[in-house]
Amino acid sequence: MNKRKSLLLLVTIPLLLSIGTFSFVSAQEESLIPPWIKTAIGFWVNDVISDDEFLKAIEYFVEHEIIKVPSQTIDDKELIDKLQIFQTEINIKIEKLGKLGNLPQIQQALAESNTYFASSSNPEEHIRQLDEQFLSSDPDVDGSLAFNLIHNPSGDVLRSIMDLDKKSTTKFKIAEIFITNQYGANIAQSHKTSDYRQDDESWWQKAKQNGVYLSSSGFDESAGVYSSDIAIKILDEDGNFVGVLKAVIDLNYLTSNFSLGY
Repeated sequence: MNKRKSLLLLVTIPLLLSIGTFSFVSAQEESLIPPWIKTAIGFWVNDVISDDEFLKAIEYFVEHEIIKVPSQTIDDKELIDKLQIFQTEINIKIEKLGKLGNLPQIQQALAESNTYFASSSNPEEHIRQLDEQFLSSDPDVDGSLAFNLIHNPSGDVLRSIMDLDKKSTTKFKIAEIFITNQYGANIAQSHKTSDYRQDDESWWQKAKQNGVYLSSSGFDESAGVYSSDIAIKILDEDGNFVGVLKAVIDLNYLTSNFSLGY
């Protein structure tokens, strides 16, 4: 899914689920969204139909009163304003996070980590063993795997970025940020993540394939917040894939004021 569709879905789904925004006629009791709406969205997301065809489908639903769109209330307008702020801030964050992956400290750490695992006779098995070790490691114990991933030059950069973000005027703060190498192994993190290995996660694979991945909203157990995730592919100066950066964006600014279907 491209970035534009991800952003539009992130805005559309909460609007569909929020009280008073849309009224569905003949909706099945077991689902807030009728199956034909889900099918239209699914076709659009997977590029089976074009943007114009998707918009025409929505127009058809409205014209034939399958979807009834009431006049906007003050709350509706406030929600739309907040979602527009979110989209603007997310675009800015994607741009800044992309530049973060190009910093010399990050590039050097990725090069060293990738070289280390490339020299292993079986990188995947080595990462699996480290993943098991990581799960039981205490991030507060000096010398543990989790501690070392947080307290290193790259980890220091990540935490400084988070500190600057917290002090900024942005409404949507970074709750967690970490970087993996080209094998999906963590090299630096602001907090202890749920896993050490990340290449088996869909967000990691989609970022590697498409360059940027923006998830739909949900609860992030590692960061402990309702959030949306940004994942960005990192390249070296020669354009080679060297890793992935992931940032968890706290959506408290939305969820504290509106019901978004959680």
